[in-house]
Amino acid sequence: MNEEQLNTVKRRIKKLLALSKSPNENEASLAMKMANDLIAQYKFNESDFSNYTSKVIKSTKRFVEWRAILANAVEELYATYHYKDVNTGSFVFYGEELDVFMSTEMFSYLTKTVNRMAKNNIRKNAKYNFRQSYRSGVASRLYDRIAELGLECSWRNPEQLAQQKNDISLWVHNQKELVNNESKKTKANMKAWMKGEIDAEGISLHRQMTGCGNRRIGGW
Repeated sequence: MNEEQLNTVKRRIKKLLALSKSPNENEASLAMKMANDLIAQYKFNESDFSNYTSKVIKSTKRFVEWRAILANAVEELYATYHYKDVNTGSFVFYGEELDVFMSTEMFSYLTKTVNRMAKNNIRKNAKYNFRQSYRSGVASRLYDRIAELGLECSWRNPEQLAQQKNDISLWVHNQKELVNNESKKTKANMKAWMKGEIDAEGISLHRQMTGCGNRRIGGW
């Protein structure tokens, strides 16, 4: 089979996958079965037909708690899924293209903001644990604030958001064998943590969440 014929089959599979989302259960089930049969017959990779994309954000190999908190916060809002590459330390975000763009933009913005606040608000001779605890306190409060704003700013209603997050999580786990690389956490300096939580109240989130107001996709 030549390349043109293969592309014809791929287009057929994509149409069937689109039909598999039909509200008609029988039609959806039949379309999914036919798509899977063609994928198996021509030995395609399921990832060839996914609408998902990914983006890598560089980080350190060392586990940094506050970065992990921020990554979890933005994926909750934009229905993406991320993991930390054990070889490079980078964060890899997966999801629909616009969701990945928004997640990574927000993550980068907040990461830079937290680092800047730590530089400006913590004395230069402060110990590493104090600085990191402050950053974690900022990130923790941002996580809560993003959750509080989620219903207002998300492009999906709660049920759609939960379903999308579940779908992308399952898809990533089906495509990759993820390694659970949990690192030992150090005990936080609670004075620094609490200072970080207080200072986090001054960080603007609305400017970054372009889905706020009436600009929701789907217009629910």
